Amino acid sequence: MKSKDSKSNHPLPQTEGFGGGLLYWLMPVAILVVAGIMLVLRESEMLWRAQELNLWLPTELFWNTLMKYPGGAVSWIACYLTQYFYYPWLGTLILCALWLIICLLLAWEYRLRGPWIWLTALVPLALLACVTQTGYWVYYQKLQGHLFVPTIGVLFATLCLIVPRLVESNLSKSPARWIRLGWMVIICLAGYPFFGAWALGTTVLVAAYPAKEPATTWRGPAVVTIFTILLIAVIPQIYYESIFEMTKRTFIYLAAMPSMRYGKESFEIYRLPYYAIVLAFILIMLASRYGDALIQRLTKKSSNSHTAAVIAVALLLLAVVGVHAAWYRDVNFQKELAMNHAIDDLDWERVLEIAREPAEKKPTRQIVMYKNLALFRLGRAGDEMFLYPEGAEKQNVPWQLHMAQVGGKQIYYHYGKANFCYRWCMEDGVEFGWKVEFFKFMARNALLNHEWEVARKYLNLIRMTTFGAKWADHYAALLNNHDAMYLEKAEAAIKAGKPILSERDTEEFLPIMHLMTYPDRLDSDNTLVEMYLLNSFAKGNGNDLLFQEMTLICALIMKDIDLFWPRFMKYATLNPTVHMPRYYQEAAYLYGHLENKVDISHMPFDQSIRDTYDRFMQFNTQCGSMSEEQKAVAFAPMFGDTFFYFYFLVRNQKTN
Repeated sequence: MKSKDSKSNHPLPQTEGFGGGLLYWLMPVAILVVAGIMLVLRESEMLWRAQELNLWLPTELFWNTLMKYPGGAVSWIACYLTQYFYYPWLGTLILCALWLIICLLLAWEYRLRGPWIWLTALVPLALLACVTQTGYWVYYQKLQGHLFVPTIGVLFATLCLIVPRLVESNLSKSPARWIRLGWMVIICLAGYPFFGAWALGTTVLVAAYPAKEPATTWRGPAVVTIFTILLIAVIPQIYYESIFEMTKRTFIYLAAMPSMRYGKESFEIYRLPYYAIVLAFILIMLASRYGDALIQRLTKKSSNSHTAAVIAVALLLLAVVGVHAAWYRDVNFQKELAMNHAIDDLDWERVLEIAREPAEKKPTRQIVMYKNLALFRLGRAGDEMFLYPEGAEKQNVPWQLHMAQVGGKQIYYHYGKANFCYRWCMEDGVEFGWKVEFFKFMARNALLNHEWEVARKYLNLIRMTTFGAKWADHYAALLNNHDAMYLEKAEAAIKAGKPILSERDTEEFLPIMHLMTYPDRLDSDNTLVEMYLLNSFAKGNGNDLLFQEMTLICALIMKDIDLFWPRFMKYATLNPTVHMPRYYQEAAYLYGHLENKVDISHMPFDQSIRDTYDRFMQFNTQCGSMSEEQKAVAFAPMFGDTFFYFYFLVRNQKTN
């Protein structure tokens, strides 16, 4: 029979299992369900893009490549699971299932009962913030599988806590202490190569796990603390000297942690959710060791679930507020992602629907370029390009973002700049790691360049991914149909009524091949995608109608009169029977009046063009005393959809 003294000295709750009843699990489960729904509703496009900017291959080479750095195993697992964001709901379901497992393990390991069980949800909330703060890091994060890495790392830690939980429950003080120290050595020594910094953190968690019996002297905790510090300080250094020479010494204690660096600058604010994970574990340990004692002191009762519930709910509300604050919200970012996805699906009308959606902010240049690309592919650029908002809003990031690294590959590909698309895939692959998206572009560029074996190599790699086989098989069919990738042969077959390209491939490849009729030359974009394309096409010349229209559009956007007239005349010559689109007429009518270098008196301008020009000039006379900024506002309701407005009142739009 135990004495009252021995019972009161016991630092852990007596209750075994998962605590006082299944009803207490409704709160964590509800939080996880709401988190999953919100993640799917608000971040589906980001999650889908994340799996495109991810790569997992079932090969020894892929495993060995990741294992050249400490923590390679956690990235390997995370890369595999990230693939399931191909269906955002499925990847989110897996993520939430892992979070639930973590909650169950924590409740059992720390013997939580009653409302204290709710504190286990603090860890998933911190992990949710790690995902939702991503934003443009989805393009720049160098850690492979970064969306799943924190969850896998925390799951590893909670699984490792099973041993001290069993040991403290079933063994006496002395053997338990030695087994705990031995387990710490195993985790740190064997776990560091596979889990990096997560193994170091787990070593600390095992050391801090509440002992069954408190130490009778200061030597117990002091020895464990010193031993833990030595382990996590020395073992990474040993691995650095003997195995992981490629890892910088300064980073060995952060191995397998997301890099929040761009260039030489570090953005530590993005590490706050990771600090929140540590804080969540601390709060759970404190509740496990001191929760009931605190309640007893506050209420003078042996237990009071109402007080515990108030404390737990207050902490959860603070965590929810933290997740809300960390959640990256930017309408332009979401638009860019959605338009990018629509272009991948060749859904050009969807691109325009997104561009038309009202927003509080002006669009970024990438949104404008996506819109112009869609209009061009639909053959409506000349009549609709100024019906949409213009802008040059800077992306909401604290670093200098380059379109070439975000949407430039896709834009270059669809404008027929296959080599520039390939170049940026190669450069970013070396800098940020290889991605499925890069291989997809490189395979299609190789097909356009008639590099059949190169295309086969990339298609074989894509086929090995979990969801890439169907995509790869579709394009692999062109490897045995070389004629289909030659413009003249493909169009001749269409005219003969025997097309050699599928309907989808015709829609994708033929416009690109028309734009690839430029002469070979060595040039550079200097990371300025839009400026390079404008100059490249506006200064081009050819006998292909689609290519020539592109040169006309670019000359018009550049507001270069000397470039415009030759492109306009050539386009009119190549396209004599078709009605001249509205904005080409407006530009010609305006330039004809501005410089009188070209006689436009015999040109068949629409009467609506003449009337709009006259009204614009009359209104300009009436607003003569206004500044240019004031005129931009005043003219917008009546003339914001005209080239006249674009030419005179849309200025200083920086390209990137």
